[in-house]
Amino acid sequence: MNIALLEILYKIPNAGSYGDGAGFSSLDTITIAKGFFFIFVKNGTALLSDTHRCYRLKKEELVIFTPSLTATLHEMSTDFEFAAIYLVPEYFDSLPGGQPLYNQLSEFIRSDRLPLLSLKPEKSRYLLQTFALFTSELKGFKLYMNGIARHLCSLLLLQVADSFGQSNRHMPTYIKRSGEIFRRFRKLLMDNYKQHHDIGFYADELNISTAYLSRIVKKTTGKTVRFHISELISADARRLLDCTDLDIKEIASQLGFSDQSVFGKFFVKKNGISPLKFRMRKNA
Repeated sequence: MNIALLEILYKIPNAGSYGDGAGFSSLDTITIAKGFFFIFVKNGTALLSDTHRCYRLKKEELVIFTPSLTATLHEMSTDFEFAAIYLVPEYFDSLPGGQPLYNQLSEFIRSDRLPLLSLKPEKSRYLLQTFALFTSELKGFKLYMNGIARHLCSLLLLQVADSFGQSNRHMPTYIKRSGEIFRRFRKLLMDNYKQHHDIGFYADELNISTAYLSRIVKKTTGKTVRFHISELISADARRLLDCTDLDIKEIASQLGFSDQSVFGKFFVKKNGISPLKFRMRKNA
């Protein structure tokens, strides 16, 4: 069974969702994408795979997803349990604790690693106490529920930022403008990479020059804007070739290429093999 994490979480009006996960089989998979997710492992183990690597999650570990990240939970042990909170990106941006936390996560984003932290027992207990405040009882408040939820979210973000900050003691406690621009670029990229392959679109949306955007992305990640765009397109192309029966012309169109030939040349350059041979390799 393949489900999206949001399907097992409960809504927080205007903010996001929260909930617990348990009772999965080793064949179940959970997709995590397009939002700020805070996942704390309460028990058991599971594999967590993104486009770059695979992680073994275990008890008392906290992992955070930003909107530019996509991953899958799979091979979960029968005793695997987690608590999770999802925040809408726009809501996250409005919280005072958002920038300090994002600054702590920027080092992981630069190196294409998931922000993953093993917590000591006392930190785990306190974090779970915070998670427990996001229960269905929160909806029992009427007049000030939105304000209460906002303060709880700020508490969570600052608590998590502090935990990561103690692990990354060399990181500054403020976020530079370049870091904010890079975060906004990654969010724009996730929403638009299929339709817009050119750096000019992203620079225009951010109201900066293409040279400035190129310099920020290169300095932050060591890679070019074009590399980030092509990596997302290539990963999506491989997924569509592997997991759907769409013909190659349809895939090329979905990914914003003018024709199948242009898509084929792009795919060969990125993967060293044609789209058709890539699809047929499983049957070889």
